[in-house]
Amino acid sequence: MINLADVKYDVGVFLPSGELLPLSNVANCLGWEEQSGELAVRLQFRVLNQKFGDGWLHQKLPLGARTILRSNWGEGWQNIHQGVIFDWEYENDSVGVLSVKSYDNLIYLLRSKDDRYYPNGTKADVIIRDIAKAWNIPIGQIDVPSMSLPKQVFRGDTLAAMLEKVLDQVHKRGGGKHVIRASGGAIHVLRQGQNKTVYQFGTDIVRGMTDKQDIEDLVTRVKIVGKENAEGRAPVVATLDGRTEFGVLQDVIYQEQYDTAAAAKAAAQEILKERGVPRKRRTVTAPDLPFLRRGDKVYIAAGTLIGYFVVAGIQHDADSRSMVMEVESV
Repeated sequence: MINLADVKYDVGVFLPSGELLPLSNVANCLGWEEQSGELAVRLQFRVLNQKFGDGWLHQKLPLGARTILRSNWGEGWQNIHQGVIFDWEYENDSVGVLSVKSYDNLIYLLRSKDDRYYPNGTKADVIIRDIAKAWNIPIGQIDVPSMSLPKQVFRGDTLAAMLEKVLDQVHKRGGGKHVIRASGGAIHVLRQGQNKTVYQFGTDIVRGMTDKQDIEDLVTRVKIVGKENAEGRAPVVATLDGRTEFGVLQDVIYQEQYDTAAAAKAAAQEILKERGVPRKRRTVTAPDLPFLRRGDKVYIAAGTLIGYFVVAGIQHDADSRSMVMEVESV
């Protein structure tokens, strides 16, 4: 049992000498988050600038410096985030304050582009390991089925986009949904919802929740239009229907913009996949569990949310000892 009142946090930065400089006594606005579509976890905090040793505190926090966040929830101090400072901003309005942003090492995959080629039959886990190795990122647990993929050609894509494309193909071939994480300085690719301990959030724990659903951007039918004739008339080549119980909300694509009829049909199917179901955005605010991460499974029984969900995004706020989870149905 976790006593939420006893949860503690500790943030620091490593000096060039390798010595750890604790910042907990001078830091505030401490928080970290990992969101859907954002590969790297972002840590943010503010510190009051002051004299420290032979200089000022801001001189101890240069761009590229390594940060560490730890937490103790009754099981000893555990590493939560290891990062690199990518952004800092100094403001002086009677008091000098330094705002710092630090990302884990997956930021290098998110911010880097490359050309890469993998022949037909290359296994998904081999591609993942090869990309991580090329960027000198230590490889942790790669929980991806040994599945051969068709030829992969990447031209000017971010490395993060390459990994997401590989995992999307694994999912489409029945290999399950996966989440990419950094932990202990290594990259891990884990099947989502496989955490051994599933935490429950009932009305006695949940501080707030939202459940927003809409069909504002819904597409229920896609019409494929062929090449127009001499009179300017264009035939309807095919019509693909989706959730027409919501009425006809139609999009149109033009076959001549694609190399083949099959490619046009695939594009129509992709539209129905991406925009063919109602949008749902569900959030839950609760006391902070510092170790909870995107991809973890939770059980919620509050308001309109009843059942098991997967954390799609999460924001931790150390100052208020609270977190906001965005969740999706399992």
